[in-house]
Amino acid sequence: MQVEIVDNISRKLVSVLLPAIEQSQEVRIAVAFVSHRGLSMIEPSVKRSLQRGAYIEFLVGLDLSTTEPKALWTLYELSQHEDNIELYCYTELGPSVVYHPKLYITNAKEEVTAVLGSSNLTSGGLKSNLEANVVIRANINEEIISDVYATYNKLKFDPRRVEPDLEFLQLYEQLRERHRRREQSARRDKSSRKLMSEFREKVKTLRRPTPTSRDLVGWLRLVYEHLPEGEFTNQQIYAYEDEFQRYYPNNLNVRAKIRQQLQYLRDMGLVEHVSQARWRKV
Repeated sequence: MQVEIVDNISRKLVSVLLPAIEQSQEVRIAVAFVSHRGLSMIEPSVKRSLQRGAYIEFLVGLDLSTTEPKALWTLYELSQHEDNIELYCYTELGPSVVYHPKLYITNAKEEVTAVLGSSNLTSGGLKSNLEANVVIRANINEEIISDVYATYNKLKFDPRRVEPDLEFLQLYEQLRERHRRREQSARRDKSSRKLMSEFREKVKTLRRPTPTSRDLVGWLRLVYEHLPEGEFTNQQIYAYEDEFQRYYPNNLNVRAKIRQQLQYLRDMGLVEHVSQARWRKV
């Protein structure tokens, strides 16, 4: 089993999904929200996978905001013209129960790639938002994959799940348009704009998180504890490569991992980037 974290910073989720979809015999996607732009990012891979005989399912939530009718119509039309693709919608629109999963499963000759995390099927979720997703690659017979499919099936066979028809999608489109108009009216309201301005000014006055030793775990702590005071270079930290390898014997690319940790430490404010391959400990 292989496990990877994908956050759209060091790696984009779309770069994981596209080859996984194209190489799979089965694809199952359960997301709270789907937008037209997000769907268009994976649509060519979905169509190529269908041409190869794959079976594909979409379990989609409806929220009157992010899930766009245009995306639903695209999926619906695909499902009407292709035997091997299905669209199912979660019908609860009220605030009492929020349908909020983000689960992508692809199966290529019983080697499964499962993505669980925060990314919806939107352009932001796949590419530009700051996200946190776990990517698991394992054989279909491994227990963790069994649990992934069990979770998917709970979502699929919920009593509020339906297969949409034309009238259903037309009604959703009308409801969403009315909801959008109410939101636009609220944004034009002077008191709402004033309140938003006050909120943004308040944000400027508040403290940001300050890193402490408890924020340094695993690789971060290991690299940070070996940093010299003042300026240093990548090569100076590479000198500890063998030592780091003993801590993490399964990592076959220690130098790349060191560079990654230095970038994380920079983002936390614990080191500064001086120039190419040169840093300063703060």
